[in-house]
Amino acid sequence: MKRFVTLLFASSVVVISALAQSPDERYTQLELSVNQVQGRVDSLNSLIKSARLRYANHPEAREQIARQITAMEMEAVTLKREYDKVLTEFTDYQQYIYAQTVNAESNLEQVVAEDTASVVINYTPRANLVDNGVFEASMSAADLKMLKAAQRDERTVVAKIKEYMRSYDRMVSLQLEYERVDTQEAADSVLNLLDSVRGVAAKVEDAIYDKWHNVFDNKVYAYNLMMEKEGHLDLLTAAEDSLSKAMSESEQSVDNCESSVLCEYFYRKQALLGYESRVSEVLKLSMAKDSLSKVQKSINKGDYCLPRVNIVRRSFIAHEPLKVIKPTIYTPKNPIPHTHIYDYGTVYRIRIGIFTNRPNLSALRGITPLSYTDKYHNGKYAYFVGGFLTEEDALEGVAYLKKLGFKAPQPVMWVDGEYISNIEEWKRKNIGFNIEITGVTTLSDEVKTHISIRNEKCQFSRIGTTFIVGTFASQSDAELVASEIVAMDSGIKAEVKSVK
Repeated sequence: MKRFVTLLFASSVVVISALAQSPDERYTQLELSVNQVQGRVDSLNSLIKSARLRYANHPEAREQIARQITAMEMEAVTLKREYDKVLTEFTDYQQYIYAQTVNAESNLEQVVAEDTASVVINYTPRANLVDNGVFEASMSAADLKMLKAAQRDERTVVAKIKEYMRSYDRMVSLQLEYERVDTQEAADSVLNLLDSVRGVAAKVEDAIYDKWHNVFDNKVYAYNLMMEKEGHLDLLTAAEDSLSKAMSESEQSVDNCESSVLCEYFYRKQALLGYESRVSEVLKLSMAKDSLSKVQKSINKGDYCLPRVNIVRRSFIAHEPLKVIKPTIYTPKNPIPHTHIYDYGTVYRIRIGIFTNRPNLSALRGITPLSYTDKYHNGKYAYFVGGFLTEEDALEGVAYLKKLGFKAPQPVMWVDGEYISNIEEWKRKNIGFNIEITGVTTLSDEVKTHISIRNEKCQFSRIGTTFIVGTFASQSDAELVASEIVAMDSGIKAEVKSVK
């Protein structure tokens, strides 16, 4: 980055060699800021690269690593905006120094002579297109008032966009926080706060949409009047084509953006700036044209077409293996607890019996962890042991319990809070969940391998441009794999669909 900054400055060395030899304090500060932020960008990119390598080499930890990669990529978006801001400030200051050195006053006199030669009245050229007197000379008072109001309102739009950005940065921060919490309660608190921030952001979006569309329509109307009066009908057609293209590009991008309003703003703003630049050119307003060109270069797609803050809900299920501890750990002072029902995720347990009266502790042969509930089976006491990740683990536990003398241990499951007492019947009625993948023309071997590791029975098919991957037993399992493959390939769009 140091070399890049030096090259930027080198363009001024021939003309202002004395300044190059002793840059002022402001220049030095800006240069330092650019280098510092670039260092942070390089460091974060290095961490992401390292995490991707760990992801490939450690299948057993991919869930956690995928979350870390997603979080770091979101942080990179925010950091890029900071980098673009300091770099723009630095390059602007370079241009200022250069203009001062080559005598900006003489340049201004030349611009004034050039601009005033093309219009009937005399006026002082302005960098802001709307502030130039040519509009006052050629438009009705009502149309001019409308145009100037649109120019003022556009400042409000910019302020509202900055307000939205603050909410977006907060959402990104909450996404990072969600990955760090280690309890269901803390996670729920973060999700509730995220919903609140989203609500605030949505109101700001509405304000941006209403104000910006009014600004855009009024400006285009005013410029159309001006170009029609000046006889530049070809420019009207070009502007219409440019807007049509901008809206088409916006429609192709919005699905991947957190805010469709800001994404549309970016494309419309680029089209409007292009139109304004052409208007400045035909009216020979060189100061305004230069200013518009500078603004157009400063507006980056990444600052408005923001990545989605897509929190994949976490499951905090405690998977506990079956153990035998004698004497039993359960006593009147340490009773068998109620069965914990998780509202998200899949957990298997073994039901050891359904009782009208609670059984004697000695009859339970020291098995642990035990729990019970009277929520099912018409109020009778159902006792369960263990907390297993897979059905296979639960079936192994069933075989072990039979050896211990239990007569009818049965595997059961909870899927997103729903109690399934007959797993085989449930599987016959509920085929499961598929992942529909779009956004790519082919699935890489890396993505296919990862899906197969997660679910070795998964099948791959294709309908048109959509890949179908399935099936998964639960929605939470499918959503987890979907989030992981999106983290592996930024071009992938993955949506979970139930299959009956």
